[in-house]
Amino acid sequence: MKKKRLLVIDDDPLVCQTLGHMAEYTGFEVITTGTNVEFFAQLVLFEPNVIVVDLNMPGQDGVQLIRQLAELNHNAQLVIVSGMEKRVLTAAAQAASELGLRVLGILQKPVPLARLQQLLVLYLNASQKKHSKNTSWENQIDNADWMPAQEDLIHVIENDLLTLHYQPKLDCGTGGLIGFEALARWDVPGKGTVTPDVFVPLAESNHLISLMTLNIARQGIRWLSQIQATPALVDCRQYPGFEQQALTLSLNVTAKCMEDSDLPEQLEELCTEFKVDPACIILEISESSAMDDPVALLETLTRFRIKKFRLSIDDFGTGYSSMLHLVRLPFTEIKIDKDFVGIADSSEEARSVIRCIIDLSKSLGMDTVAEGVETQQTRDFLTQCGCTSFQGYLISKPLGQEKMSEWLRQYCAQARVSRS
Repeated sequence: MKKKRLLVIDDDPLVCQTLGHMAEYTGFEVITTGTNVEFFAQLVLFEPNVIVVDLNMPGQDGVQLIRQLAELNHNAQLVIVSGMEKRVLTAAAQAASELGLRVLGILQKPVPLARLQQLLVLYLNASQKKHSKNTSWENQIDNADWMPAQEDLIHVIENDLLTLHYQPKLDCGTGGLIGFEALARWDVPGKGTVTPDVFVPLAESNHLISLMTLNIARQGIRWLSQIQATPALVDCRQYPGFEQQALTLSLNVTAKCMEDSDLPEQLEELCTEFKVDPACIILEISESSAMDDPVALLETLTRFRIKKFRLSIDDFGTGYSSMLHLVRLPFTEIKIDKDFVGIADSSEEARSVIRCIIDLSKSLGMDTVAEGVETQQTRDFLTQCGCTSFQGYLISKPLGQEKMSEWLRQYCAQARVSRS
């Protein structure tokens, strides 16, 4: 269970009180401080995991405080606030990131409380593994005056405005096309792209995650049914050696969404509507979230398997799974995290981890998928180890429908030449 402790440093008592009340409403324990001496004392005693820092402090300013936090190797996430212009906030966030600190967000004063709450909810819902230095503030710089709220997400879902990009997966040994992973995108005119690490927690905190998941699934399953019947693919399958099995589609599903007891029937109805075999649909659940409450998850996952859906444990190797729980849960596939795959060419440790995961999956009768493959050398290593399939920039980055259709035409053309 994540700690929920927030430490505020601001020399304005009213600001401290207001921010403190909002954080407490969101479920945090809060301590507010007005001086650097008091701040560093509470840093040791209170052990906060989120810190709100005002840049405009008398004596030692916020940038100096940030440097001291970096020297202490503190791992709390920062929310940087200031009444100064956005460029100053951006520069401070960049400096903190370069020093190795994690920046959750930047907020201009007067602090918009709704945005602060959204940042705190984002922190609480973030996957345990999402502790990289490239944190979410970078996605906010161009949108400092706007952040999506519940009504924005409702509008997007009701009007079918989420778009899907697709990344192909190939067989490691033959290079044959196996299927695709669907990745949701929320493009906001004039404001850029809202990433899943923002809109998924927003959907979960506002009880919209099941509705959003069904919206995404409907788009993806409909697209898969269409792509299966494309002339290029139908023609390609006439050639000897070309994979004859139906293509699969992987959909990311959160453990929170799995609490909806109607979801198995609803996804089954979508498959029936678009004449897609449920065995072609792979539901991906991250290792961290799957292991939060594996006993509660067991029932829902079992119901999906009864209906022939396939199940993938995503980002494997980055959490702290119990092997007993992994064996008990009816997964059909292990997805090797790109953090290991991406450094396989240079790291013997990463290669050892990958070998162990593949051997484990074989012993359990499960497939393995490696994500983030960027070099032929990595693919050759995975093939040698017996990995089932792979995806990554070596094949293609995620593409929209039109560009993916073009990629498929080119793939089929190359396949015809190589197999004729």
